Amino acid sequence: MMHDTPNSTIAQHPAQCPDCGAAIRPGDRIVRVNAFTPWQHASCPRTKFDVDPATVCPECFTVRATNGACSCA
Repeated sequence: MMHDTPNSTIAQHPAQCPDCGAAIRPGDRIVRVNAFTPWQHASCPRTKFDVDPATVCPECFTVRATNGACSCA
């Protein structure tokens, strides 16, 4: 998720992103909504669990197999 906020900076210390759970490393761009929220990635990295919406069947909402098959076919 990309945040457009003036409260952004470059991380100087390691931490954990509360949004995606991945590590924040020194040098990563980080943001926070206000002074009471924790810093998080400006754009969380993709993980192996992210799903490309184009691979989801619009009828049964399952992720299609690599051969294009889904649960409703």
